[in-house]
Amino acid sequence: MTEKYSQTNIHRFIKNFVESKNGELTEQSDQTFLVKLPNNPYPTQYTYDPAVAREKNAVLITLGSPTFQQMLRECSEVGTLCRITLSPKEGYETLLKAYFKDTLFTCEGCSKLTMDNQGRRLCEQPKPCYHQMNNGKIVSIRIAKTKPTIFFQFYFSVVFQNRLRAKNEEIIKILVDEKGNQVEAEENFENTLVDSGQIHVEDSRAKINLQLFDDLKKSVDRKLNALIEEKLILFDLPLIKEKNTRLRNFTSRFRRERREQVISKHNNFDYVRWQANYDMLLRREEESLTTAVTVKLLNLLVVDTICVNFEISIDNGSTVKSSFILGITQPEVICPICRKPFFEGYATQDHFYVCENCIRQSVDTAKIYSKKASLRLDETLGEYIEADMGFVCSVCGKRHSRLLEFKCSHDHSSVCIYHYDRCDVCGETFSKANLFYTDEFRRRLCPKHASKETIRGALT
Repeated sequence: MTEKYSQTNIHRFIKNFVESKNGELTEQSDQTFLVKLPNNPYPTQYTYDPAVAREKNAVLITLGSPTFQQMLRECSEVGTLCRITLSPKEGYETLLKAYFKDTLFTCEGCSKLTMDNQGRRLCEQPKPCYHQMNNGKIVSIRIAKTKPTIFFQFYFSVVFQNRLRAKNEEIIKILVDEKGNQVEAEENFENTLVDSGQIHVEDSRAKINLQLFDDLKKSVDRKLNALIEEKLILFDLPLIKEKNTRLRNFTSRFRRERREQVISKHNNFDYVRWQANYDMLLRREEESLTTAVTVKLLNLLVVDTICVNFEISIDNGSTVKSSFILGITQPEVICPICRKPFFEGYATQDHFYVCENCIRQSVDTAKIYSKKASLRLDETLGEYIEADMGFVCSVCGKRHSRLLEFKCSHDHSSVCIYHYDRCDVCGETFSKANLFYTDEFRRRLCPKHASKETIRGALT
């Protein structure tokens, strides 16, 4: 076979399946391969190409073909134990740099939005594909500690069946550590591992201790029962009304039959016997309307991985400390002020790295500080300024943002928005302390025009 087919996941699956049956797989040069099983003296010819299947009269194997589906059914009936070992392809530092971004970044795996002929991708994941770091640059990444660890992913098929509703089957996954504690992993992490370009996945032939498996199974069963009870309530919720209606109709029918038999003089009615029969049939009717739950263990995935503790130094002097489990969880950053996890942070002037809810930005300098910084609140703007920034109004004596500063054209003193005005003659800006107000028409005059007005009044 060509490398196009021999290196595919489906071909590796077929080879493993044949080996599990103690069979022999022989690859041919014409896009086919022969499979010989112990219970069949003659080998069977298979192919992945429909054209070759028609030409060579070979059995076609595709993702939806009957032959492939039969193999999957046999695997699911027996149960498949899979064990893998995870390791970073290019080191932990490279892996972390792919997650923490200190520059603008677009998620290539998510949807694309076009605006003004420019394309920008938007992350559609429940959690962002990366952690955006703003207002700072990564200086260094240090791996503080690594610890090998094992996780166990149990796959269960749970079928809910009730004659009032179509059968419903769900696949429930429960991930636990070696102590049986449940772990919240990234959604469908096992599928992500296959497509990951950062993590190397290798099959492991290490065995699992049977006593450990039994202990884990007991712990997982308790968690599974709790999940099934919650799902059962949701499954039965829309059926309650119809179930009660059917039981009422059933009861009404039997009571009507009882009245007919009592009224009829042709039968000797036995009430005790009727009541016993009614109770038995009612109990049977209720049981027939009860949802049946069937649970089957489909598979167990054992993951040998590593828990990594790390520190990221930022050029503002702050340090981000966190950890992650390779292939299982993403690094989670906790805000040092509000103690909540976040996925977009800011490096502040006062040497912190905090979430968006814990920052304050100076309206004067646009610098970003944390809530712990001693900033001054400008009551007029409702914004913050540095304690030693802004200006002091020469009239009211209060400190304000530079955005509210006006210069008096007479003495160049600084005045705030509440204590400036304009001369009605020249229109220049002046401090209210330097303006004069005439009694006639209540005009505002600067010192220059006020003196001219005074001289004109004296002459007249």
